[in-house]
Amino acid sequence: MKVEIISTGDEVLTGFITDTNVSWLCQELLSLGIQPTLRHTVGDNLSDIENLLKERSRHCDLLLVNGGLGPTSDDNTTEAAARAAGVKQVLNEYWYKRLEEWHQKRGRVMPKTNIKQAMLPEGSVMIDNQNGTACGFYLKINNAVCMFTPGVPSEFKSMYQTGIKPYLLEHFAKHQVTKVKRLFLFGISESLLGQLVEKEHFAQSIVIGYRAAYPLLELKVIETNATVEEENAALCTLRKIVKNYLICEDDFNLASRIAQLLNNEKCAIFDNVTAGLFSLELYADVPIICSLSSTLPLTATLKEEFAQTDARYFISLEHQDDDSVVFTLKDFATKKENKIRYKLSVTLKDKKKAAYSLTAQAWIYHLLEKIEPLLPDNSERSILK
Repeated sequence: MKVEIISTGDEVLTGFITDTNVSWLCQELLSLGIQPTLRHTVGDNLSDIENLLKERSRHCDLLLVNGGLGPTSDDNTTEAAARAAGVKQVLNEYWYKRLEEWHQKRGRVMPKTNIKQAMLPEGSVMIDNQNGTACGFYLKINNAVCMFTPGVPSEFKSMYQTGIKPYLLEHFAKHQVTKVKRLFLFGISESLLGQLVEKEHFAQSIVIGYRAAYPLLELKVIETNATVEEENAALCTLRKIVKNYLICEDDFNLASRIAQLLNNEKCAIFDNVTAGLFSLELYADVPIICSLSSTLPLTATLKEEFAQTDARYFISLEHQDDDSVVFTLKDFATKKENKIRYKLSVTLKDKKKAAYSLTAQAWIYHLLEKIEPLLPDNSERSILK
């Protein structure tokens, strides 16, 4: 099944607004096992929209179109849809009455321009909009079922959940199963990872993707109608390749994972490495009762003061004279203490603090889960105790 998405609007095409609707929609579709093959952006010109609808509807089964359903002269999507389907526009009496009621409830007189929003392509099926004046609709154009939605994000998302998602589940989602497995990595370059992965053979149902946002590197395994054997074989191969760099899988929220593994006990933190970034990235999930970010070393007096707090755990990131960093996790209740030393080779110097913060979080998570700690390329690692 081929699925494509069209975004309309000069403001999207020119970059005056960011098209967050499509990003959100793609994630929603993927959760149903539907993966779009192409995305298009077109301006407000009537002929351009019409021609794009005619062309793409010949090549796909489902075409999702967003934007251009408003009452103004630059909202041309509905007319373009009617022209592409070779039908006339007719007044939808039900939606016309809804528009009148919408304005009456707000003590307003409905402008004549709003009538345009009730003029739908003949033969189309209306999709209700519970949050605005632009109803959606769907109709068949050439080979594709074409679904049209308003561009206002709140209206679009609500319409998708109540009017479009149920339709997709009944008519499209059952024909295709797409899953995405996400592996989150640190310590290997995207180019080297790609080179290693390309040496391997994967089933045609498996597609590998990458997303780099240093210091994090995401490896995506997109499976479309893959068998269990194909899925397991691909993941087994990839896990062997990335074993030294793998932080976690599926969702990336180290702070939440760490908080759960520490049973949400209170923590105290000393950090003279990341300028407070480490605490900042944890604080939303981990109960931090005190955190000291400094450029000075951790003294015996400071250690004693941390021990006198109400914290169960003490975490420290300490810069060393050789430019390495020592991470410590101490349980004040059991007196158990774990330490590890890292000297990272950071490719982007302005991301050095972020790299050490990520490595510290990964180490704590792996330590608590009894997983071998990261071993980034061109870096030093020493487990101290």
